[in-house]
Amino acid sequence: MNDEIIKKEDLLKVIKDGPAFINEKIKEELEKIIAKTPYSISGKHDMRWDSDDKYHYIYDNECYLFIIDGKIELRCDRENVFSSYKNYEIPIKTYSDVESAYESFKSMTMEDEEE
Repeated sequence: MNDEIIKKEDLLKVIKDGPAFINEKIKEELEKIIAKTPYSISGKHDMRWDSDDKYHYIYDNECYLFIIDGKIELRCDRENVFSSYKNYEIPIKTYSDVESAYESFKSMTMEDEEE
């Protein structure tokens, strides 16, 4: 969909569902970024979503990237790494914010364990 031309149905969806439209655009941008990232760098990130399609997430190496309410939340459940048990919220205003958040997620998944 062209950002300059919004269909009447899409506008009604935004009014009715709120940030779900924004979340879908974030998901689409992430899928484009992952598709053009070499597999050796991106690893095996799979996009998933809950049964109500309220949030999307990627899981890799005990790290999560959630798309919720127009922002990306990163969470690391790994032990003995710099990001252990940390949560980050990144508001998404532009497509470059999506790319930056994904880069942070990749970095989080590749951290070496501290001794």
